Amino acid sequence: MLARRDVPGKEGKAFVPRAGLVAQVHDLLEGIQKDLLARARAFRDENIRPAADWSELAAAVEQGFARAYWCGDDGCEARLKEIQASIRCIPFDQPGTGGRCALCGQEAREVAIIGRAY
Repeated sequence: MLARRDVPGKEGKAFVPRAGLVAQVHDLLEGIQKDLLARARAFRDENIRPAADWSELAAAVEQGFARAYWCGDDGCEARLKEIQASIRCIPFDQPGTGGRCALCGQEAREVAIIGRAY
């Protein structure tokens, strides 16, 4: 019997004959990996909110993560400490157009993901 820990109950269990067991386990592990990755991406996307200014950014960080333009200035990055947040990452996939920094309002070319560090 094979049992998936990520699928509770009878739905996650299957009887598998010994013949072909290795191939079945391999396929099962690939399926688990794809399912867990899809679940993690969905959770991430549901918890990122756009922020155009300081008040929206602070509110978004209270609930999860903020996606906001950032000018790259050290002073803006230091200001995030006021709300106990930091830049968690700068995604490779950038919008290609500029915007206004959510922290200071200056011209910005990068979008950053901002959140609390625990």
